[in-house]
Amino acid sequence: MALLNTPMPYPGEIWAVVRFLASQSGPVASETLRAFLEPHNRDEKKTTTVHYALTTLRSLGLAEESGEGEDWMLAGALADLRSDDYAAFQRALRAAVLGLQGHQPAETADDLRRALVWSLSRDPFSESFSWALVDSRHQRDAPDGDLVFVNPTRWPPFVAWAGTLGLGASAPHIAQRYVPDCTCAVRQVLEEHLPAGTPTDALEVLRLLREHLPVLPGGIISESSGYGLPDDRTVGTALSFALMRGEHEKWLVMSSDSDAKQPIKLQDPERLSMRLCSSITRQEATNV
Repeated sequence: MALLNTPMPYPGEIWAVVRFLASQSGPVASETLRAFLEPHNRDEKKTTTVHYALTTLRSLGLAEESGEGEDWMLAGALADLRSDDYAAFQRALRAAVLGLQGHQPAETADDLRRALVWSLSRDPFSESFSWALVDSRHQRDAPDGDLVFVNPTRWPPFVAWAGTLGLGASAPHIAQRYVPDCTCAVRQVLEEHLPAGTPTDALEVLRLLREHLPVLPGGIISESSGYGLPDDRTVGTALSFALMRGEHEKWLVMSSDSDAKQPIKLQDPERLSMRLCSSITRQEATNV
């Protein structure tokens, strides 16, 4: 069942199940999970949110059944999760959805990946979305008529999933609007793979981000979905926004050398032409 279809649980509900499993020393009976997380639901024949959360985790390779299928435990990238490590949960969920770490992308996340690709092709500098705006713009912009949001049912779960994966956020300036702000995911990838205090070639950083966030413009999932860029040095608007936000928040330093041979080209609405950047330095985090 696709992640954006009902009655699939929202990622916040999945996190509640994951935290409970992570706090236990071994497999947990599904009845125990239901008793603690859904004590109001006493109908044993009714399919519960806990059941859907476990099924989703299993489809993503993040949980597995033991014994005769009555006991559950975390698996894959969540196997050693601490119950308070939400960032690790985000990274594991994102890797499973995007098919990273040598795994094939989960079929249940096909619709979510297509929606993320479309979203990250948009301009967070100037655009924020409600369902009404998505309904009109998505119909016009999706390549080959490959529509994801054919009705409003999928929009709320998409907003929730994108936020949890660090690839979208609520608009800070307009209520009930969504912005394709991927800053959280970008920062997590750079903190994990880029040494602090060392200038790194900007094109190398760009390739790193596209490898770990392949739904970004220029990434393999985005390109296979029909969204292209003029060349590999052009940075999509959503990623440009995230990198410049990192610079504004002082956890990134972006520099441009006049003699650089392969600078990347950032979209900057305050400039008449693209902004060139030849090296990127991650600063040691002062807050998390």
